[in-house]
Amino acid sequence: MDRLTLMVCPHDTAKKPDRWFRFAQYLSLNLDVVIHFELSMDFQEFRQKMNSADIVYANPGDTVSLLQNNFISVARSSNLYDEVVFVANHQLNNPSLESFQGSKLLSVTSMLATKIGLNALESQGIKPAEVINQPTWLAVIKAIANQETEASLGFVYKDTYDELGESTKNLVKYIATSAQKSVFHQLVLSSKALSIQKNLTSVLLAMNENPKGEDILKELNIEKWIIPTESEVENIKQILVK
Repeated sequence: MDRLTLMVCPHDTAKKPDRWFRFAQYLSLNLDVVIHFELSMDFQEFRQKMNSADIVYANPGDTVSLLQNNFISVARSSNLYDEVVFVANHQLNNPSLESFQGSKLLSVTSMLATKIGLNALESQGIKPAEVINQPTWLAVIKAIANQETEASLGFVYKDTYDELGESTKNLVKYIATSAQKSVFHQLVLSSKALSIQKNLTSVLLAMNENPKGEDILKELNIEKWIIPTESEVENIKQILVK
């Protein structure tokens, strides 16, 4: 085994994909095996190819799919979680999370972030009346801003919201950001590459203690790699099936 393929969730390569090239180079140097980073242009391409890759950094939904296809969980970031931002139409007076109680809201229902948002509300005893689907997160914001539906509230995947320009963010009123800290991206390893599991884990866990490794982690906004627990992974599966 002298060459392995690394694939990364398109959410994380949409900007500055060269960061992941450097990550692959770091692994290659420290594992004595060539790690080839294969960039996906979109989720359709990513999902068509991810099961044939050797190492994958995947969002929670795709991670569960890969785990069901004989991949194993290796590591996750210690500080990055999948969260949502709650937003409202500017005409609503003093909107809060309680405003979602019995209200209609907008989201992209096919995305795991919708379940994260609903789970965050449920944890506070809040149950919306209905979730109205929109095709994209940007469509959620525009529909709320322009009052295109009956809903004046909604939530947006935090990673997407953070990348929006200020003029777009200002189309809606910010309410809050969820802090569930229970759903996260993971690095998973194919069953056909299990021979590197021990070394890969060691390299990842020590990366923040290596000057070059620490620099790459900073580019990725990762403090350090840690090993996910079985209960954490099981909790993600439970959120997915809600």
